Amino acid sequence: MALSEPMSVESQTRLSLPATVLLERRIIKRSFWSLPSWYLHTVAVGENLAASDALASGGAAAAGNTDKGDLFAWSGFHLTLYKDACERYWHALIGDKPLVYVVCRDDTDDVDGPDPAAVSIHPVIVTVDYDEATACAETDELVLTTAIPTDLYRYMEDFVLQHYEPKEFKKRKRKKWSEDPPVGNTFDRGGADSA
Repeated sequence: MALSEPMSVESQTRLSLPATVLLERRIIKRSFWSLPSWYLHTVAVGENLAASDALASGGAAAAGNTDKGDLFAWSGFHLTLYKDACERYWHALIGDKPLVYVVCRDDTDDVDGPDPAAVSIHPVIVTVDYDEATACAETDELVLTTAIPTDLYRYMEDFVLQHYEPKEFKKRKRKKWSEDPPVGNTFDRGGADSA
């Protein structure tokens, strides 16, 4: 869906964007062992997915190399924006560094042997909601982050502008305690000898 297209009636309360996740695997080598370390390279959404239709939706597809490691792509994900979460999206957009989060499962125990070339990780959730990502991190899921790509930022901004209206801050008025008459028994300040 292009930004200029109006959202359908079905998606008035949410917007679901197809997403492809690119993870970078860097191999950390020490004298007698090597260990893969994973980083979120980017998340492609919307129009950028035309070239990724050929990716297998089940597993990882090799997607090239960087100067630090190998790239792997997973497609078939949907990043969903919800109308009732617009305030969180708005705070993310106006923050110093808006992030996209990818929750991953590590299947290292399922991989046979210590083969560093085996892909032992797979993404399960793609989100821009900090609360959702934090909830997953608290259950010991691996949460990878990177800056929100420009296309996703535009979709979020458009969605927030259509659905979010910030509430005006109203300062609570203080009660004037000195004008209220005393209620109940008054405290005798004279002590025990005043009677």
